[in-house]
Amino acid sequence: MFTTYPVTKKLQPYVSFYYDLNWKRKDYENDIRETVLPSGKGFMVFQYKGRFRGMMDTKEQFVPKYYTIGQQTKTYTLFSDHETTALSGVAFKPTGLYHMFGQNMALLANSPMDSKTVLGSDLTHFEISYEKESRTEMKVNMVEGLLLNQLEDKKYVPSFIDIAIDMMNRSLGCEPITKITKKLNVSERYFQKKFKEMVGITPSEYNRIVRFNNLFSQFDAEDQNNYKTLVALFNYYDLAHFSKDFKKYCGETPKKFHLDKFKFVKEAFIKNPIFLK
Repeated sequence: MFTTYPVTKKLQPYVSFYYDLNWKRKDYENDIRETVLPSGKGFMVFQYKGRFRGMMDTKEQFVPKYYTIGQQTKTYTLFSDHETTALSGVAFKPTGLYHMFGQNMALLANSPMDSKTVLGSDLTHFEISYEKESRTEMKVNMVEGLLLNQLEDKKYVPSFIDIAIDMMNRSLGCEPITKITKKLNVSERYFQKKFKEMVGITPSEYNRIVRFNNLFSQFDAEDQNNYKTLVALFNYYDLAHFSKDFKKYCGETPKKFHLDKFKFVKEAFIKNPIFLK
């Protein structure tokens, strides 16, 4: 089960939404196992029941109980052998973690970090109250309170990188980076450097993720001609370039991909593409 929650006005420049995720082992053939696509967002996660492990490129990653991760550029897998695994999470806007905490986001790309390090504080008191609380919505409220305490009197000041991200999203990832830098009247070299510092990946990589997620939200696995039409609509050079992106972000080629095997992907990237909002 994947439930989303709205964000208080003060945090909206930084956070897209909160969510609660609750997966039960009985709903799977063996252990809990879900594939997740790159979403263009960073995350702060608070596990409160069971524990997840992560895998990318066939390599298992250590995932702290409370962790923060920046941009993910490849498909990755969350799995657990616990009967129930549940967590509260924060989905940050592409520059949200940078604006809130001043993190060099390149250090968090594809790499989970203990949230105590990011927050720069001891979470012992928070953890005691959070673990004791049984109501899901109240857990989310406690996470929001933690962020509000971190924010204090900080004022959000958008940069040209935030403007560029808005441009990328409005164009569904189809506008070339060279056109964006010309519109912003900024050198491409400086733009690349600042974008990677604030977002964690290159502008072209982020643009590709935006384009793919918009395309994928319209994907019809039962219609083989569907993706051929979408390839043209989303300005892919040819089917080979699309298939390369598909394999990178979904882990399989379009012909081998069976959507019904991926419950979370179907729910959060197609049925209700929350990461596009």
